Amino acid sequence: MNLKKQWLVWHNKLGWYALAGILVWALSGISHPMMAWFGPKAAKFFPPSVSLQAEDLGNLPQLLADESRVQGARVVKVVPSRNGPLLQVTESETAPRNYYGLSDGREIVEGDLAQARWLAGYYSGRSDEQIADVQLQTQFDNAYPSVNRLLPVYRIEYAGDDGLTLFVHTETAALASITNNSKSFMQGIFRQLHTFAWLDGLEYGRLVLIGLLMLTLFAFAATGIALVFALRPPKGKSRKIKDGKRRYHRWLGYALWLPLLGWSASGFYHLLQQSLVEPVQGLRLGEVGEFRNLNADFNWVNQLDGRAINSLSLISGAGDEPLYRVGFAPQKSSAPGSRNQRFDGRPSEAGALFVNARTGELLQTFADREQAQLLAGRIGDIEPQDIADMQLVTRYGPGYDFRNKRLPVWQVTVADTDKTTLFVDPATGVLVDQSRGIDRAERLSFSLLHKWSHLTPLTGRQGRDLLIVFTLLLLLLSSAIGGVMLAKRKKRGAKAQPQPAAAGSIGAVATQ
Repeated sequence: MNLKKQWLVWHNKLGWYALAGILVWALSGISHPMMAWFGPKAAKFFPPSVSLQAEDLGNLPQLLADESRVQGARVVKVVPSRNGPLLQVTESETAPRNYYGLSDGREIVEGDLAQARWLAGYYSGRSDEQIADVQLQTQFDNAYPSVNRLLPVYRIEYAGDDGLTLFVHTETAALASITNNSKSFMQGIFRQLHTFAWLDGLEYGRLVLIGLLMLTLFAFAATGIALVFALRPPKGKSRKIKDGKRRYHRWLGYALWLPLLGWSASGFYHLLQQSLVEPVQGLRLGEVGEFRNLNADFNWVNQLDGRAINSLSLISGAGDEPLYRVGFAPQKSSAPGSRNQRFDGRPSEAGALFVNARTGELLQTFADREQAQLLAGRIGDIEPQDIADMQLVTRYGPGYDFRNKRLPVWQVTVADTDKTTLFVDPATGVLVDQSRGIDRAERLSFSLLHKWSHLTPLTGRQGRDLLIVFTLLLLLLSSAIGGVMLAKRKKRGAKAQPQPAAAGSIGAVATQ
């Protein structure tokens, strides 16, 4: 049997399996952009801000010196709330946060719950009276899958037929996710049919099943395009394919072989990476230093000229010297006009100011870059000479995407064998994410070949999604045509050599 006939035989043998895989993944893939198009929209995109006066902070040193409130704290900062600025203390990655009044040091009973309800109203635009249920969520589920990363969050459900539900992360004052009945339904379809979440308890079974289907699609696309280019008429001659189904099937094959190869190859690579490569630890809270003997003079606040801030955090500088870091809120005129801010990312800050907490002195020569370098040294146990590069990240991309929910952050590249990259948040001393060379290679493959992110600068996010959906619809059309042809061929019960047009979704051509 010659090579062309072997391609044809294998293309036909793989036809029904490929058709099943395409139906499952194309239909579920279409549901992903539909969640963004038709899902609920937040009323606001930037976190809330507050303006501080010097008198607001007068009791802060005494409050911080009380070890019963801040001992063992991982993140300490002054944050906006419904009733003005409060001291927020985070003790662990899983426990609710504690809140204290700045004027009297009084602990706010169920302060984290109250903060979550207020943030939900801020982002949803709905009143507190419309809240039907609030739950602290410490695990991921179908409505709030692991792609969101942040835990714990408060799940806040609103009354009404739409089932509007917000997931709020109080430490970052972030809207971690927003959904309703229709989005939850589409998300369920995507997780069950696209990632086979129904096999989460049997990871190796999931790996084998999806892996075989991905390899089938790859081989199917490869043999299909081989037939398209191999079975050409002799030079100088033309051949008219009279059967319309076969002719359209061939035309679609030219357009669809490359997307199908890219989707199947990157999907298989992504599957192997997620299942077999041990991930590095992502989000990790930092450490704060000594709180005693802090300066009670906050006249430096007057130099802020009433400028709105996101938060005032207590962090450890060089030599564990306590510092106040003031993060300025962006101007309202710079706020994005669409929900794409969540995916494209815009910094939630417009600069920062550092103050020595013991002396009250403004640090003119110390900035986020220096703090990020200190954090990288503490978190990664590395020396300054081991840092190969540092960059401020103000937009999401393949290496640092929207799932992290924090911008801006500093990207610190380490000169080690794993080519480690750390992403640190100087506002709170948090390690937001980290990656190795092997992780970035897979992320780049998935971003370019699976999500087509390289088209976003040219078409915009919505234009890119429309192009992907259009391509998936063409793939489904081609699959339907191929399925009809394959079914007719089987019905005829042909025992002779198969005709070239008897395949599934792409690539089959006629020899006559």
